[in-house]
Order: sequence, then C-alpha cells, then structure tokens
Amino acid sequence: MIYAVIQAVIITAIVAFCAVQMLRRMMPKLSHDLQVKGANALNRVGMTGMAQKLEPAVAKDDGCGSGCGSCKGCALSELKR
Repeated sequence: MIYAVIQAVIITAIVAFCAVQMLRRMMPKLSHDLQVKGANALNRVGMTGMAQKLEPAVAKDDGCGSGCGSCKGCALSELKR
C-alpha cells in the first residue's frame, strides 16, 4: 500500500518536471512571464530569497555589434564609424 503511494508521488514529480521543461522549450515567452509573476508574488509575501532564485536571468545580447567579439563584428562596426 505505501509503495503505491511512493510510486505515485515519484511518477507525478517526473511528469511535472517534464511538463515544465516542455513549457520552457515550446513557449519561452509564457514561461518567462510566469516566472516573473511567481517571483513578484513571492516578494510580496516576504520570501525574497526564494524570489531571487526564481527570477529569470537577464539574457545577454550576443548579436553582431554587441561587443562580444565572437564574430569580430564589434571591431568591424567600430571601423565603419
């Protein structure tokens, strides 16, 4: 009897994890918005430590001309100026 409960909890955790990963991959904007809303809700409740961990990281712009130097685009754009 107790093994059936443990098995159900483990399977539920695996399915929930997979669903979250699928949401993040297939709908990144929605996932980002939900993550921000969750962090804001935790801040209002007073759980600032957990809110900081939940906040999404700021994405860096890695395009040409951003100064990253990966495609040497930053050096070319400075010469054109």
